[in-house]
Amino acid sequence: MSAREVTAGPVASGPPPIPVLAAPWSVRVLTAGDDDARLVSRWMAEPHVDRFWEQAWPPEQWAEALAGQLAGQTSRPLLISYEGQPFAYVEIYRTPRDVVGLHYDTDPHDLGVHLAIGDRERTGRGLGRAMVRAIADGLARADPRSRHLLADPDERHEMARRMFVGSGFRLMGVSDLGHKRAALHVRDLATDTAPHDR
Repeated sequence: MSAREVTAGPVASGPPPIPVLAAPWSVRVLTAGDDDARLVSRWMAEPHVDRFWEQAWPPEQWAEALAGQLAGQTSRPLLISYEGQPFAYVEIYRTPRDVVGLHYDTDPHDLGVHLAIGDRERTGRGLGRAMVRAIADGLARADPRSRHLLADPDERHEMARRMFVGSGFRLMGVSDLGHKRAALHVRDLATDTAPHDR
């Protein structure tokens, strides 16, 4: 079929939850307004982000993309801040409604995460791992029905792959999603035993 059939389960699961975060982390849903669109556009134009996202779009195009996510039920665009300062662009989405859901045995409430740390100087310091742990714990608190959190970094993105493994994810395998070869990593939310830190 040309489009994936959406079953009653994924529809009933509702939109993805917003993670419940504690200091030093905070979260808000992005808007389609000029300030948010400019911030995401600037981050996406950074070479370390553009290499794997390939979405170095002008603010006007990002405003449309953010509005589309906000109007739908599949994905939510978030700004994650660290100690009050903007840190990362994050998308939380329902994997059964996404192409990645065709590549593993999904549960209707499963969630996925895409992320981009905007400032290159803030990468490689362990903050990414700490943020991903905080997001995973926050999603488990926000929606206890969600059993799994999936990450699908580009197969070539070694730093992201190390970050997810260091955050309690395990590699399931590599799949061709059409637009990229993704290293599928999953973390169990309900039975999380991963270490925690700031």
